[in-house]
Amino acid sequence: MKKTKSARLILPLAAGLLVLPLASCVTIEQAPEEQSSSTAPSIIATVTPSPKDADGTATPSGNVPKETAGGDSFQQSFETILKHATKTKCTGSDTIAENGKTLFLIGDCRDVTITGTGNMIVSNHMKSLDISGTGNIVAVKSVRDVKVSGMGNTVAWRSDDTQVSDTGENNTLGEGSLQGVPLTF
Repeated sequence: MKKTKSARLILPLAAGLLVLPLASCVTIEQAPEEQSSSTAPSIIATVTPSPKDADGTATPSGNVPKETAGGDSFQQSFETILKHATKTKCTGSDTIAENGKTLFLIGDCRDVTITGTGNMIVSNHMKSLDISGTGNIVAVKSVRDVKVSGMGNTVAWRSDDTQVSDTGENNTLGEGSLQGVPLTF
């Protein structure tokens, strides 16, 4: 009889402990209400897993702090993305239509267009950058023209003479725009 009571007490406790680590990794958003009141609103959920070390233990998130040891979140972000990036040679007029790529653009990066989603891109120099995709993170040391018409993009640069056009929504542009941006790989 004691085994049965213990099992009844331990099983709910164990299930609760298994759910607890996942609680901070789940985002639930309610979809916009439908006009028909006969259907229940749908729920859209996403799960963001924690990065893991080689031994399988979870690692902390890669958020870029507002201030680093050197006080330079742009450089820290640039170097963090660079560590994980695939080197890609620019041809002069380049389009990145893929999704979820981490790239280091090298060479003659004159006109770069990003139509993909969720990319992380670093480059030393671009003449122009045009983003119509969504959720991209770009760090470029020097760029003359930045045009963004997509949504939720983050673009940071160091050059003082950059011309900017933002006709999209929820974009963050400028040297300090990488502060606090999550960089998870």
